[in-house]
Amino acid sequence: MKFGTRLTLVSALFVGMFGVLGVRLWFVQVAEGAQSAVIAEEQTWVTINSQAPRGDIFDRGGNLLVTSRFVPQVVVDRRFVDPESRDDLIQRLSGLLAIPASDLDALYDEAGVNGRFPITTVSSETAYRIQEQLSDLPGVGIEKIPERVYIVGPTMAHAIGHLGLPDQTDLDSRTDLDPNLRIGKLGVERVYDEYLQGDPGSRQLRLNRNSEVVEERPPVAPIPGDALYLTLDLRLQEIAEQALESGVLLSNQVKQIDRADGEEVYNDTQRAAVVVLDIKTGAVLALTSFPDFDPSLFVEGVDPETFLALNDAQAFNNLAVAGLYPPASTFKAITYVAALEENLPLAEENLDPRSGLIHCNSTLRLQGPDEGDPFVFHDWYRGDKGLMDVHEAFEQSCNIYFWSVALGTWREFKNTDQESIIQDWARQLGFGEQSGIDLTGEAAGIVPDRALFEEWKQFQVENPEAPARLASERLTFPDGPFLGGDLMNVAIGQGALAATPLQVAMSYAAIANGGTVYRPHVVGRIVGRSGETIFQAQPTVIRQVDISPGTVQSFLGDMNRVVTRGTASVAFRGFGGSLDHVGGKTGTGQTLINKDNHAWFVGLGPIDDPRWVVAVVIDEGGSGGRVAAPVARHIMQYLMGESPTPIVEGEEAD
Repeated sequence: MKFGTRLTLVSALFVGMFGVLGVRLWFVQVAEGAQSAVIAEEQTWVTINSQAPRGDIFDRGGNLLVTSRFVPQVVVDRRFVDPESRDDLIQRLSGLLAIPASDLDALYDEAGVNGRFPITTVSSETAYRIQEQLSDLPGVGIEKIPERVYIVGPTMAHAIGHLGLPDQTDLDSRTDLDPNLRIGKLGVERVYDEYLQGDPGSRQLRLNRNSEVVEERPPVAPIPGDALYLTLDLRLQEIAEQALESGVLLSNQVKQIDRADGEEVYNDTQRAAVVVLDIKTGAVLALTSFPDFDPSLFVEGVDPETFLALNDAQAFNNLAVAGLYPPASTFKAITYVAALEENLPLAEENLDPRSGLIHCNSTLRLQGPDEGDPFVFHDWYRGDKGLMDVHEAFEQSCNIYFWSVALGTWREFKNTDQESIIQDWARQLGFGEQSGIDLTGEAAGIVPDRALFEEWKQFQVENPEAPARLASERLTFPDGPFLGGDLMNVAIGQGALAATPLQVAMSYAAIANGGTVYRPHVVGRIVGRSGETIFQAQPTVIRQVDISPGTVQSFLGDMNRVVTRGTASVAFRGFGGSLDHVGGKTGTGQTLINKDNHAWFVGLGPIDDPRWVVAVVIDEGGSGGRVAAPVARHIMQYLMGESPTPIVEGEEAD
């Protein structure tokens, strides 16, 4: 064959081949392209998120308090459920899970079209039974999800908190929240929620129009949340909680005795609180409020009856930081320091001119508006305790002495900036403002003075229908609504003065350490997912108050006198060999009509190098020396390395 002929044949072959290829390309791109586009449009990628385990919570010694475990959960994805299959699916699930069909219907509707929603966690046995029937349960799946485990139950409940579904306020403030994912609602679970949450995992699935999976990308594993290490000590917390419950029981036993003796008792004792602070750092070593609750109840959602019962008992109220009480004679520490530091004058009534001492004879008489009609103030004790200086008055809790400080201050400084010098010292030492503790629900308290009473008066005049804060006759007093008697009340921790146990503990810590007011905190450090410390708490100074070393040493010595020979001496009998190294102050807070007195005690130690302060309040508990002091003594014995002795009745003392 000639060369030209062969060339022609080869050329024709190549033309034919390229022609076939061109036709095929045209068919794929044009003829089949439209069909491929339709298929692509009928397929879609969906993302299914998986929960991350919340970070663990430990006490200061590394004891695990709260963790997470994986449990099976039943979920329904409406994208895989034909409308015709809905009723049958609901009935099947109702039988398997023992959940009313109406409840499942509501969840189904709430999820919306193409919604995916969890129903409940189940046991391994139930999960296995459902797994065997998945072919008859379209859209149903079993997933492993992290579930919160509160290892120590109600212990530290108010510091740790609990979980709950986000409300609308949560969703508005944090747009990234999944409405089906539980978040912290109280305590550190709430305050540090964003650290604890972790990062969710995810799966991406490609579905066709029949909701069949045609492709799946590699899953992204969830990343656990950060770990919290609290400043609280588990063993100390257990000691404090047991002591507090025993104190409530003791109070009610004492009330039974008083009723039998014909004394007036209004209510059973039901509430109490304890705070233990590190004097040198502000770290909270123990914090308990009674009654408490078990956070485990909220892991899947508490039933309405249980919630209402807990709410009625005020179990969610953290009385340690939110309970407002007249601090009673525990406040005499503030008046004591102010009197020494400012050299405040004493009123002439009950003042012995030769010795300069106050006669604590249980009665203070002041001239009334009419001749021969004096105002008479009765101290808490009966009889005559004799002449006292500030040290003896603090030891024996003599109201007359501290009334005399207030009266002398009022007469000397009325209508000047110095009139509220005692209140100014209180504010400097932590009263009347939130401390900023890293817990929820903290109260600010009340420090009454002329400015506050004038504010109340103005509000009352402008809003006569609102609840009155002042007696109506005060609105017309020519010298204003705040009187010398109000300052007398402040000086002994009564009247409109209101404080939390935390504030009282803070004030004593500040005096004992020489004037440093620390911000209290319950989280010591946060450890990240890789084991690195991402936050380390440091002592934070709110303010520095100028208190002379002499006043501090005098105060500490007089605190010891209270427990060795003063109002708490009976409660501290048998304390142990370290009795000379601890101190305290009793208090009995008068309260509203038809309510019993509140029992207070504040203790600290060691006296020679103060490290901790214990504040105890027993709501309507009665006498501080009789009920609160024995509770504090028990806790202080543990702190001092003594063997805690049973909590028994102390002395009826203010």
